[in-house]
Amino acid sequence: MDTIEKRDFIHSHLHRVKDPVINDIYDKMLSVLRESMINESEEDIKIGDLISHESLKEEVIAWRCTK
Repeated sequence: MDTIEKRDFIHSHLHRVKDPVINDIYDKMLSVLRESMINESEEDIKIGDLISHESLKEEVIAWRCTK
């Protein structure tokens, strides 16, 4: 079974799984996703793909709602 078939199978049967298993699956997925983000961040640092504090500050200011 390939990845797409596995995702489809999980999605189509997820409603049958009880809370303890759902909680376990959720915790495992969250852990994997966090680890992936850490690895991506470390790779960005290694290749010098960084943003300056000033650029980040300007970006945050641009996000703010103006009233």
